[in-house]
Amino acid sequence: MKPTWFSRPAPISRRATLRGLGGLIALPFLEAMGGKTLAAAAGKSDPARLACFYIPGGIAASAWFPKEAGRNFALAPSQKPLEKHRDAVSVLTGLSHIQGRITGHVHPYNFLTGHNINLTPGAITNTISMDQVAAQHVGPTYLPSLALSWTNGVGTSTLSRNALGVDIPAIADYRTVFERLFPPADHRQLADAKARVQVDRSVLDAAVGDIKAFKGRLASGDRHRLDQYLDAIREVEKRLVDRGDLLERGRPQFDEAGVKLEAPSGKQSMREHVELMTDMIALAFQTDMTRVVTQVLGGEGGPNYNEYKDWAKAAGGQLRGAHDFHHKGSQGGDGADAKVLAARDELFCATLARLMDKLKTIQCKEGTLLDHTVLMLGGSQISSHSGKSFPMLLAGGSKLGFKHGQHLRWKTDEKPISNLYLTILQQMGCPVQSFKESNGTISELLA
Repeated sequence: MKPTWFSRPAPISRRATLRGLGGLIALPFLEAMGGKTLAAAAGKSDPARLACFYIPGGIAASAWFPKEAGRNFALAPSQKPLEKHRDAVSVLTGLSHIQGRITGHVHPYNFLTGHNINLTPGAITNTISMDQVAAQHVGPTYLPSLALSWTNGVGTSTLSRNALGVDIPAIADYRTVFERLFPPADHRQLADAKARVQVDRSVLDAAVGDIKAFKGRLASGDRHRLDQYLDAIREVEKRLVDRGDLLERGRPQFDEAGVKLEAPSGKQSMREHVELMTDMIALAFQTDMTRVVTQVLGGEGGPNYNEYKDWAKAAGGQLRGAHDFHHKGSQGGDGADAKVLAARDELFCATLARLMDKLKTIQCKEGTLLDHTVLMLGGSQISSHSGKSFPMLLAGGSKLGFKHGQHLRWKTDEKPISNLYLTILQQMGCPVQSFKESNGTISELLA
C-alpha cells in the first residue's frame, strides 16, 4: 500500500514548535501481525514493552471479582474470554491510591500517577505517570510512547503525564496513529524530518542558554522548579540526538496493506475501535517503533457505542447512555443495567485476549512478544465515583520475571497500587527505587 496520505511539510522556521521525539529503528521486511520482532530478526534479545488500558466508569462487580483467592481460582464471568491465557494472567483485587485518592469523573487524571490532583484548590495539579517513567528508560525508539483513546485530546482522554505533570495528548484516529508511528517513506519528507531535528536542537540550545542566564535572579523555590524544567529539557535533547542518529537508517519495511486504518463496518463500534487500536499496538511493538502505550477505552460519560443497544435489548432493560450504565450497572446485584456493564467488561477482556493471541504469534529470540510485554487492564472505580478498590488484571511478561495464574486479594487500603507500578518498572529494567506512595514491590507476582 503506497502511503499517499503524507503531505509535504511547510518550510521550517526557527520558531518551529517541537514535534515527535524518539528515533527510527531499521528492520528487515516483516509481515504485519506475524513473523518475528526486530530484535529476533537480528538474533538479539528483546527489550521490555508496556501497554496500559483504562476501563472507564465502574464495573459490574458481581461478574468481575473471582470468588476464590490464590492459584486455585476460577475466572469471574466477565473474565471468561481470558480462560485460554489463564496461566499468563493475574487478577488483582484491593489495590488503590490511598494518599492520592480522588472521587468523581476525573479518575483518568491520576490512574497512572497516584497524585491527589486537588491538592491546590481551584487547580488540577499532577505528576509524572508510570508509563512515562518507563518511557524514559526503555528507548530509544521512534516514539518514546504513544497515548491512545476514544477521542483526541487531554484531560480525562489521556492517561499519560510528562515529567512536569502536563497532559500528553491522546489520539483516537487510526490513520493519525499510523502516521505518528512511522516516518515518511518519501525521501524529500525524510530530509525535511532530519532538518527539523537540527532546528529543534538549535531552538533548545538557545532556550536553555536564556534560562540559565535568568536562573541567577530567582529565589531558591523558583530555582528548584526551574531545575525540574531543565531536567525535562535534557530528556528532550537526548531524544532529539537519538532521533537524528536513527533517522539515518530509513523507514522500516512491512506489509502496509495488512494494516486497517478504517473501521470495517463504518459504525460507532466499541469492539472495532479497540481491536483496531490493539492491532496498531501489536504492530508498533513488533516493529519497535515504540515500547510504551496507554489507551483509555472509553469516556466516563460516553461515547454511546452501538453495542449498548444490543446489550440492553438482550438484558431486557432500558436503553441508557454510557454514563447511566456506569452508575446504575455498578451499584450491585444482577439487574439489567448490571448485565449491560458486565457485557462491556467482558468485551474488554475479550479484546485483551485477542491482543495476547497476536503477541503470542510474534516470535522473539527467547519466547514470544507476549513474554516480553507487560499488559495491564484496569480502572479506578468499582462503582462509579468510588476509588476505594481498583479492578485490575496483569498479563504477560514471563521473560521479565512475572508469574501469573493467580488471584491476589488485599484488604481495602492495605496496599497502594503504586507498589504494582514500582514492580512493573523494576522488572522492565528501570533504575527506580520508588514510585509515588509505594512502600515496596509485590513479590507474589515475581517468579
